[in-house]
Amino acid sequence: MKKSTKLTTIAVLSTLTVATAYALNRSIFYLSCKNERLYSPNGHIYHWRFGNIFYTKQGVGTPLLLLHDCSHLSSELEFHELINELSKHHTVYAVDLPGCGRSEKPKMTYTNFLYVQFLNDFIRNVINSRTDIIASGASSSFAIMACQMEPDLYRNLMLINPPSLTEQSKMPTKRHKFLKSLLELPIIGTMIYNINSSIPAINKQFKELYFSNPSKVKRKYIHICHEAAHLGGSASKYPYASIRSHFMNLNLSHGLKAINHNLYIVMGEDEPNAKEIVTGYTSLNPVIEHSYVPNTKHLPHLENPAAILEICNMFF
Repeated sequence: MKKSTKLTTIAVLSTLTVATAYALNRSIFYLSCKNERLYSPNGHIYHWRFGNIFYTKQGVGTPLLLLHDCSHLSSELEFHELINELSKHHTVYAVDLPGCGRSEKPKMTYTNFLYVQFLNDFIRNVINSRTDIIASGASSSFAIMACQMEPDLYRNLMLINPPSLTEQSKMPTKRHKFLKSLLELPIIGTMIYNINSSIPAINKQFKELYFSNPSKVKRKYIHICHEAAHLGGSASKYPYASIRSHFMNLNLSHGLKAINHNLYIVMGEDEPNAKEIVTGYTSLNPVIEHSYVPNTKHLPHLENPAAILEICNMFF
């Protein structure tokens, strides 16, 4: 009788724990998005085969496509400090990449090739003209490979803090595949995702990794990223799981050697291993130009937009 009572108690407590975790997860997604901070004028939807993609279009001139960093926190608002100025001389397109921000977030494995397909389809079907690119962070790899596959769609490429070629070449191991499976679990995986996408976690990331000067981090950046990470509910964790488990990685050596376009790398001077990263790229393609933005880290286009605009005016 005692054993039966213990089993019943364990079953009841387990059910209550699961139900509480489920309710907590649902509440976090609801509360994160209720203020609707992800607003952009000139919004459009591109009906792509892997879901609807949100993008903005502004200005008149040669087309310029902005690609935010490939992160579960990111959206086209990463470039909001640049768009108005750039649109004076360009038709500026800024997308929320598949699985990010206001774009649909299908429950699937996200790979580098998926984003390469998206870029080429978007330029071919929406922009319909040779396009200049500004790509931030991990999205630089998509731009390089897309340009290598469809060179006639592209003009000039600017990469802001592209990833290390060594890190980008790391492929998923059994441990990474297990991590991906864990993160995609309905309740436990969602809870882990919500912890890593919480306001304290995002605030820490901005102050330690994204900005050189923590005092420049605006509270609105934190809340915009928090909403971007939770819009679409628990499906938001699928891109995150693919990123954490290296499924978006790809060896860029062949692509870098093959492309024959003007390519400019902008590094935050305080970004870890900035000079070594640039050396890796220029050793494969010696014609790559580069510069460093002083007193900035991973997001110089937010921390010092004037410096980035000056480089853009010179390069494009």
